[in-house]
Amino acid sequence: MRQDLNKTGNYEEWLEWREKYFEMNKDWIDLAPDICRQRMVVEGTLHNKFGPLDMAGYCKEISKVLNMTPVSEPRTDFTEDYGWCCFMNWKESGMHIYGWEKRDPKFFSIDIYTCKKFEPMDVIRYTEEFFGDNLIKLTWKE
Repeated sequence: MRQDLNKTGNYEEWLEWREKYFEMNKDWIDLAPDICRQRMVVEGTLHNKFGPLDMAGYCKEISKVLNMTPVSEPRTDFTEDYGWCCFMNWKESGMHIYGWEKRDPKFFSIDIYTCKKFEPMDVIRYTEEFFGDNLIKLTWKE
């Protein structure tokens, strides 16, 4: 759906799909309550782009902040349609970063998924510190 939406730019179609999707999933059931899972999405706008070296650096440092165990170096990829992305695998799961540099303001989305508890405000404090004056606005949800 994302690829088709971005090519057509049909926001109304996306909103309709989103409404149906969330209606279908409103009664979430935890099918594995014995497994610790924590998710967090952090998004923000920037004055300047969030490139591959900065993404890899963010991954390495947030791993330390959250006391996660890296099992690989951060891996970056680029696609002309969307921009840069970065993935880092942890023993406890992993994280992704996506950056849109062809829009103003620049935009990023960070997805963290772990099988180990972490303090969300540690992520927010580190992210604000990492971007400094480059950060325009930051939002997040668990």
